[in-house]
This record gives sequence, structure tokens and C-alpha cells, in this order.
Amino acid sequence: MRKGKTFIQSTLAVTCAALFVAACGGGGGDNSAATGTLRTAMTDAPSCGYDNVFVTVDRIRVNNSATAGPDGEGWSEIVLDQPRQIDLLDLQNGVIEELGEVTLPVGRVQQVRFVLVDNATVDPADIDFDPDADPTRAPNHVVFSAGGFEDLKTPSGQQSGVKINVGIDVAEGQVADLLIDFDACKSVVEAGGSGNYLLKPVLTAIPRLSSGVRGSVADALVSQGVSISLQQDGEVVRATAPVESTDLADNGEFILSQVPPGTYDLVFTAPGFITKVVTDVIVPEGQLVNLDFDATTPVDENEILLEPATVEGDAVGTVTNTDEMKPATFVEINQTLSLGATVLINSAQLSFETFDTSGTLTGMGDTAGYAFTLTVDAPEVAPYTATGVFNFAIDTAAEGQYTVMAIAEPVDLTPVVQTASANFDPGFVGTVDSPREVLTNDFDFSSSPAP
Repeated sequence: MRKGKTFIQSTLAVTCAALFVAACGGGGGDNSAATGTLRTAMTDAPSCGYDNVFVTVDRIRVNNSATAGPDGEGWSEIVLDQPRQIDLLDLQNGVIEELGEVTLPVGRVQQVRFVLVDNATVDPADIDFDPDADPTRAPNHVVFSAGGFEDLKTPSGQQSGVKINVGIDVAEGQVADLLIDFDACKSVVEAGGSGNYLLKPVLTAIPRLSSGVRGSVADALVSQGVSISLQQDGEVVRATAPVESTDLADNGEFILSQVPPGTYDLVFTAPGFITKVVTDVIVPEGQLVNLDFDATTPVDENEILLEPATVEGDAVGTVTNTDEMKPATFVEINQTLSLGATVLINSAQLSFETFDTSGTLTGMGDTAGYAFTLTVDAPEVAPYTATGVFNFAIDTAAEGQYTVMAIAEPVDLTPVVQTASANFDPGFVGTVDSPREVLTNDFDFSSSPAP
């Protein structure tokens, strides 16, 4: 099998054992060399409306200096035998893609640059294509669930690699793990209504852990774009989509893996459906919390079913930035529950790039638009119980109440955040021409720090 993938459910004990051995040192060899090993792998958060998101990895560069430029000193590289094409949507529910390892001097790795190939310059003959991909298409491309595909253009600034700030200690004779979370949903960006799609990777370094949450959603939801996430104060810690399989025993199953121990809100969302939240899910260190507390029964008592929304509204607007250099910019939709917890409902990265009619990048505009269709129906909330029954109650106070958050993220600087309310009227009666209430909020980051 070409790909070095690991499924956390079936290899949980093996992974724990491997980490235990690494943490205990060992290794032998010439101790005077004072080196350790950095092992790298990749996983993914769920995507939005795509069947495949193919990216092609060329190399991973690491440096002990957080400020070293791409052409500076101190770089070590993990160079793949061939640029490897990977479908990010394969890397969910505990599946990871092993990318390789490199021997490094003892010390702290503070910077990683993740280098993808450029569609325009790479020789297809050099690529190790994903077996499910069409090799006549661009190495980086997206396949839509509704049909069709588009090449993913990579901005020129990414040729030196996408920077990730990390803090990983490499000890003598030991193995340190770097797991890169590649968020396909936020990384694939449509440039306005141009029909051109950009690959603007959103990458996060996360620990390789054996703890997590396992459960299932109703079969009918699997094809509806349902997303499951573990959150703390509206920050998504891990997210996934359920397994889609012809095997009914696996269909709808999900695993949120690599989860640090802690207390979380478990959030279920899908376009056109009412949100459900299970609060206060405690994830102990080294344990996989199973929502189906009694797997011996033929029926999963905790299978999550979302109800269709009865009222929807549109949150729309623009984000303006007249500066020549534009930082990565996102819009998030949050909802605050009556018990005080805030959960993220949806988010998107924006694009300021402009294109001509032939699809050629022509420059950067000053305004980017966003649009979200949101459920106005009140979310359903239940506290977590280990007994296996979730008693969901309608959170009437949160009905139609959202916060729109615009975020500009300059590299190596504190993000700049602007917020506005989007409170929909549950009694809104639409027309044929305007079936949904539309709430508009515009943001301006022109005076924000440059990237």
C-alpha cells in the first residue's frame, strides 16, 4: 500500500506503546553526536462540500530559530522520495499520513515550513499520485460534491513554504512527534464569485495523542455535510466528518482523535439542520471516550440525529482592507448558549485576489465578501452523561442569536478581531423573492498591522 496511514481506532495501543518507548529514550548509537529524531505526519479537519481535496506535498523544512527567513541558515528538510499527492478528506476519523522523519541536533524546533508543489511548474512525471485521483488533472485540485472540479491555485508567497510556529523539544536519542493538522475547509478559498479557487493552507501543529471521543450520527446525516467538533470557548480543538461507508456498521461512525485531556463541548452542525451540543464532555488522558457506552447492544442509543431547520437566515457582508499586503482573513459565526458556553457554528477564509476572465491572477482587491446561511431554530443542548442517554433540551434563549467575528491574522502578530451581532427574527415571513431574512455586517481592517 503506497500510503503510510494509521487508523487510530485499530492502532491505539500500538501508538501508545510507540510514544512510551520514545519518551523513555533509548536508541543507542554515538551519544557524542547529541541528536534526536523529528517524526512528521499529517491529518485533517473536515471540509465543506467537497468529495476530494488533493494537495501535493514536496517537503517539510524545520528550523530551531523562530525568526529565520526561508533563505536563512539552520534549515533541515524532510524531502519525500517523490512529491506525494494526498486527498485531505482521507485524513479524518483518526487517519494520519506519515510523511517521514529527520535527524536533528538536540534543541527546540520553533519553525516549520510546509512546502507544496506549484501546479504551474511541477513535472507530473515526478509525482506519486493518489490512486483515487485523475493524474491528468492538476496536482492540487478540488472535486466538488455537486459535481465538477477546479484547480487550486497557490499564491506566489507560498513557494517558500507555509510557516507554522511550533515549540517541539528534540532530546538526545529520542523521537519527537510533529503532527500537522491541515484544515481543508478553511484552506480552499473561492475568489469572490470568479469561479477561481485558491489553496491558502491553514495549518496547525498538534500533539500526537491517544485520547479522543468516538460516536456515531444517524445514517441519513452522513451525506448532509454534518460536522462534529470538540470545542472550548468557541475554539475548535478537533473536528471531523463521519465515515461514509456501504458497510452499515461503519456508516456514520466518527472519531475525534489526538485530543488533549480536558473538558469540551461536542458540537454537531449541518447545513439546513438544527445544531446539537453535548456539554461538559470530559476526555481523560490516554482514553478514547465512547458515546455508545454499551457497544454490545444492536442499537446505538447515542446515535446523534439532527432535526431539519424550519427557519433560516443569511448573514452577509464585506471585509475591507486597503493595505497593499493583506493578512490571512477569516469570518466566524459563533453562538452563545444560555448556560454561558460559546460554540463555533461556521467559518471561512476570505480571498482578496482578483482574476481576469481567463482565470489568471491579476492582483489584490481591497474588499472581500462573505455569506452564511444559518439556522434560526434554537439549538438543542444536553449535558454529557456516562450512562449513555443524552436528554436534549431546546435552548430558546439562543434562538436566532449569533455573533459574526471577522479576524485578520498577520504573520507572527496578534490577530485583530472585530465583532457584530446577527440576531434573526424567528417569526420572519419570507417571500418568493426573499425567502430568508438577511442581516448585513461590514468590517474594515485598513488600519490593522500588515502581515
